[in-house]
Amino acid sequence: MAAFFTRCKQFLRRYPLLVLVTLVAVLAFGFTTALANYNMITVRASVLNVRQGPGLSYNVMAQVSGGQKYTILDQRNDWYQIRLDNNRIGWVASWLVDNTEVSQATNRVGLVTVNEANIRQSANTAAQVLGTAKSGEKVTVLYQANGWSQVLVNNSVGWMRNDTIKLTNETASTVQTNDGSNAQVSQAAIKTVTTKQTAYLRSSPSDEASAVTALSANTTLTYLETTGQWYYVQTKSGQKGYVASWLVSLSANDTAAKTIPTKLSEATIMLDPGHGGSDSGAIANNGTSFEKTYTLETAKLVAAALRAAGAKVIMTRTSDTFVDLGPRADMANKDGVDAYISIHFDSAPTANQASGFTTYYYNPKKDLGLAKSLSTALGQALPLTNKGVSYGNFEVLRDNDEPAVLLELGYINNDTDYKEIKSANYQQQAANAITQGLLKYFQ
Repeated sequence: MAAFFTRCKQFLRRYPLLVLVTLVAVLAFGFTTALANYNMITVRASVLNVRQGPGLSYNVMAQVSGGQKYTILDQRNDWYQIRLDNNRIGWVASWLVDNTEVSQATNRVGLVTVNEANIRQSANTAAQVLGTAKSGEKVTVLYQANGWSQVLVNNSVGWMRNDTIKLTNETASTVQTNDGSNAQVSQAAIKTVTTKQTAYLRSSPSDEASAVTALSANTTLTYLETTGQWYYVQTKSGQKGYVASWLVSLSANDTAAKTIPTKLSEATIMLDPGHGGSDSGAIANNGTSFEKTYTLETAKLVAAALRAAGAKVIMTRTSDTFVDLGPRADMANKDGVDAYISIHFDSAPTANQASGFTTYYYNPKKDLGLAKSLSTALGQALPLTNKGVSYGNFEVLRDNDEPAVLLELGYINNDTDYKEIKSANYQQQAANAITQGLLKYFQ
């Protein structure tokens, strides 16, 4: 031990500068790490939804008030993960925190002041034009930042330049549907609300108010009026009280329009691995390899890639089980997904007769844009021939109310195609391409 200390002293005498630099570097690293671990955000919106995941498609788990501060635990896409006071962890939209330019005139009516103003998909002059607004037309201004206004026009959300709008003192009658966007609904049109999860009917519009009764998920209540972020409702048994607006969905003669995602991280995607269980699908030339195996393997990789991009993913099956065609489309309709992708592998009447992949759509109005975006991305990534976009009269597309496509990602009874189909590399290439296609589609 004495010899060890003697060597240390000799080292310090010979290399004092090296020791000092090393010590400073270690301290600096520790200080930087400490700062990185304690980044704070301040809520600027008057009320901010905290969601279960990093995207608008995830359920609201709580709300926080303006001015509150939270530590950032993680960041994904445009979302921050925070810890609430009760130790629950959730996600908040980055564009609604630490933004001093957010207008306090949220939900005020604006008048278009130019002959014709473009409404764009995002706050950028290069963004896609969704439509136009004429001089004198009224729009609901949701919030303003960096010279742009997010507006609601004809139940669609878009962006307009501030210099094309003049704010009035009139406040729009709106109901909040998600972070930073609202769906404009006439209160006279609202008939019922339905709980999306277990909730409480409260005696006044506050989380602190006493509970009148507990409400199970999917309970339908008669709508009476709106008070702030709360609905005054009546149960079937006649009990009246308040339920939080973020815990229910609306039903009306003309229901609140679905908000169209402008980013993949805001979207809900349904993946449908074809066949399964007793339905093997097409069979490879070896007689022992089935389509159902590779559709599921590929779908799982697609799901992982999409979740990494912030999307919410629902799968029609996650194991080797049989799901009939009708229920697959029904799932998409019930969940109101933003895109439905059915994954298959083709088969020709004769072995090795056909090769390549095809993207099918049914309804050109709702499906074709999605089909083209995915076909282009797949064509740029896969080694097989892109046979393009084609009309397909498939039940899962025909009975689907949402944007839907069916992908035939190669011919399983073509030996060259099958070599790719069964490889993890090809499946991952397809997963990455589908993700890229959806990123482009939701821009």
